[in-house]
Amino acid sequence: MLEFKMIDNLLDSLKKYKKITSIISAVRLFLLLVLVIEFILLFSLKEYLIYGIIIFITLIIFLLFIILTNKYYKYYESLLDKDKCYKTHLNRRELKLNSFNDLGEDFKNKNDYKISDLDLFGRNSLYQYLTSAKTKKGRILLANQLTNPKEMSEDFSLMVNEFAKNEDSIDIEASLYHFKNTKKVNYDELMSVSKNKIKFKITHILPLLSFLGMVSYAILVLLLGLNPFILIIFLITNLFFCKIFLQNEIFKLDGGMYQDTSNAYLYVSNVIINNKISTKRFDEIKNNLSNEVIYIKKLKSIYGLFNLKKNAIIDVILNTLFISDFWLILYYNINTLKVSNIKNTFDDIAEVEVALSLANVGIDNNIYTLPLKDSIIDVEEMYHPLIKNCVPNDIKFDHGIILTGSNMSGKTTFMRTLAINEILYMAGGLCLAKSFKAPRLKVLTSLRANDMLNEGISTFYAEILRMKEMMKYYNEERCLILVDEIFKGTNTNDRVNASAKVIKKLLDSDTIFIISTHDFELSKEEGIKNYHFNEEYIDDKITFDYKIKNGVSDTTNAIYLLKMADII
Repeated sequence: MLEFKMIDNLLDSLKKYKKITSIISAVRLFLLLVLVIEFILLFSLKEYLIYGIIIFITLIIFLLFIILTNKYYKYYESLLDKDKCYKTHLNRRELKLNSFNDLGEDFKNKNDYKISDLDLFGRNSLYQYLTSAKTKKGRILLANQLTNPKEMSEDFSLMVNEFAKNEDSIDIEASLYHFKNTKKVNYDELMSVSKNKIKFKITHILPLLSFLGMVSYAILVLLLGLNPFILIIFLITNLFFCKIFLQNEIFKLDGGMYQDTSNAYLYVSNVIINNKISTKRFDEIKNNLSNEVIYIKKLKSIYGLFNLKKNAIIDVILNTLFISDFWLILYYNINTLKVSNIKNTFDDIAEVEVALSLANVGIDNNIYTLPLKDSIIDVEEMYHPLIKNCVPNDIKFDHGIILTGSNMSGKTTFMRTLAINEILYMAGGLCLAKSFKAPRLKVLTSLRANDMLNEGISTFYAEILRMKEMMKYYNEERCLILVDEIFKGTNTNDRVNASAKVIKKLLDSDTIFIISTHDFELSKEEGIKNYHFNEEYIDDKITFDYKIKNGVSDTTNAIYLLKMADII
């Protein structure tokens, strides 16, 4: 667990800058009131020259003060974001996830059974527990790593491990709060400005000619005293030509959203570049961002101009006086090729988001490890991240296990715990264990087959469907198959016979599997290892230690539970 050494300094800085920004706000309000009073005096005393000069000076002072003091508000906001990060980590340590708003519901897929079996998405899910991702790309990459992971490099895992050990990672995590409304971001549309250069047409010259004519005539008005009202014709012509000849579909892009998005990427990139953490992969990302940050600035400026154009009144004024659309097209065409140099920024920051999310395992837990690749599963003191005071367990095996034991003794939780940690390993992250060694395994589960009843499917047929899905993969790649109470939806004879055939088929493959059952007959299959969970009765009360043990269970508790429920 990462010790937060800088949190006290943060709280002191928050108090300091809250006071500073309050004083600045009071001064701004005072200057605004002074301006209002000066305008009142201007019109009441009719001293236009004197008060006009005073108002002009006050306005300059007011605007300069705003510009010079904006940095204090921005810094205070960054402190608030950092404080929010610390609070999130403290809540995660207590498993208080109610304030974790990103549940990953949009990534649920009913055809991927492990998502519901292991609570990968939704309320109180692994995704909700882990995620620090805020961008659309980051969220998608994290979801993919938890469901269909691509193998990440060792350098990525070392970056995750370093994030978990270094408090400077909090600065990067806090910067991600600059991303807002990211679910709406269409990256192809965002980068369309790098591909769609506006072709020059001969009619584009007409607004320029009108503008040059207006400027020339204005000079003549000043020098020769010509009729100034003719300038109105030029102004109308400017606007007319801009609206008729200079409009383009590219201007209809959501300038506001994409300006905010590119500004957030710019801010986060600078935070990453200046961060003190150093690993091979993280340094590569820093270098990529350093090379591209200038182009992100160009992207931001393009969308800033598009956003300005969205204001109809400002758009009319600027086109009338300055043919702004002409200069916008010129600026756009000059910079569009520069923007095309953005190659890595979006993907690199998404990768950092995933690394930060996976690092939360280490930041907020006392016991964790960087997993090692092995040909067998060999884990020590493994536990589940979403179970408070979870009892850790050890296991070492390379093929098939039959897991027996009483109801509520911990069989299903153990299988979920193993699956979650294998998924974290496959994702390139840290595992919740003192040590974790395993091969890369595709995780396949059948732990909640009865959840399909609301689809009009019987428990037994649901189990068949899940088993069929498993059999698609187990010969194609090495799998970790976890089945809870195999074929519980049918009678004892059919269950034992069917289960035995499935177990034999799995034993003939390279699959690693655990099958829990109450049918002790299955524990006699050749090649099977037997483990169990059990209970104890102390003063006629049932207790569980939730520790996995060698051999077949020799206890049952169904009658006791019926008595406890006053049924018998």
